[in-house]
Amino acid sequence: MRRTQAQRSESTRARILDATLQALVERGYAETTTAEVQARADVPRGTLLHHFPTKVDLLVASVQHVARRRLAALDSELSALPAGADELDAFVDAVWRQFSTPLFWAALELWNAARTDPGLRAALMPVEKEIFGVLHERAQALLGPDRRVATVVQMTFEMMTGLVMTGIVSGELGRRELLIRRWKRAAAILLGRRDPDTLVERTKGP
Repeated sequence: MRRTQAQRSESTRARILDATLQALVERGYAETTTAEVQARADVPRGTLLHHFPTKVDLLVASVQHVARRRLAALDSELSALPAGADELDAFVDAVWRQFSTPLFWAALELWNAARTDPGLRAALMPVEKEIFGVLHERAQALLGPDRRVATVVQMTFEMMTGLVMTGIVSGELGRRELLIRRWKRAAAILLGRRDPDTLVERTKGP
C-alpha cells in the first residue's frame, strides 16, 4: 500500500528528529548544527528547512521528540516489572535504567543549553512536567495512594540526576551502585516500610 503525502512527511520529520537525537548524544549540543542534522538525516536542505525553518524550531521539536521517546521507554519499563518483585526496589531500578540510556544523555544536553537559552528552557518546562506526571502515576500505581510517594519520586529523580552528573567526571560505578542501594533503603524508610537502623550495611567484625 502506497503511503500518503502526510505519512511520507511525518516519516521525514521523524528521521530528522532521530538524527538530531543522535547528534546530541554523539556530538553534544554545540555541534548539533542544522548542517550536521541534515547530513545525518540524509535529506535536502530545503526539506529540512520546510519542517524546521530555524535551529530553534528544530531544537524545540527535538525536546518534544526526546520527551516522547523517554516517556514511551519509561512507561514500557514500569509496565513490565517482574511478578513478585519488591515494587519500590523495582521502581528505583527501572528509573535508574532510564537514566543510563542515550535518550537521557540527549535530554541532559538540552537541559545544559537551556540554562542560557530562555526559548529552549520554556519548551523544556512543560515536557519535564509531563515526564514527572508519568513517574508519579506509575509510582502511585505500584506503591499505593500514599502521600509520601510524591516526595520519594521527586527525590529519586533529583538524586539520580546528581549521580549521572558526578559520574561524568568520577566514573565511580561502584560508588553509584552503593548509593542507589542506600537510596532504596532510605526510600523504604521514608515510606515507613523499613527500620531506620537498616539504612547502612553493618560491617562485619574481625
